[in-house]
Amino acid sequence: SYSTDGSLVSVPSEEYAYYNEIDKSKLGLLRVPQVQSYKGLVFGCFDPEAPSLVDFLGDMTYYLDILLDRVDGGTEVISGVHKWKMRG
Repeated sequence: SYSTDGSLVSVPSEEYAYYNEIDKSKLGLLRVPQVQSYKGLVFGCFDPEAPSLVDFLGDMTYYLDILLDRVDGGTEVISGVHKWKMRG
């Protein structure tokens, strides 16, 4: 698990699986230089020189708008396991 500053705090079964030889100071989370959102979806990019999200998405925003703006209240994410079975 990681602390709120991104440093690695603990690893499951560290003693048995890794023999306590992990250098946690080198395995912290990396800061993502670009984080932007579109219609509630969050995107991260590790390239600080990359174009903006809207520029990158380009014409794809049309299709995202169709998908995500179908109802007035917005898209609802339903958690849990969803299984689809279709007879072929």
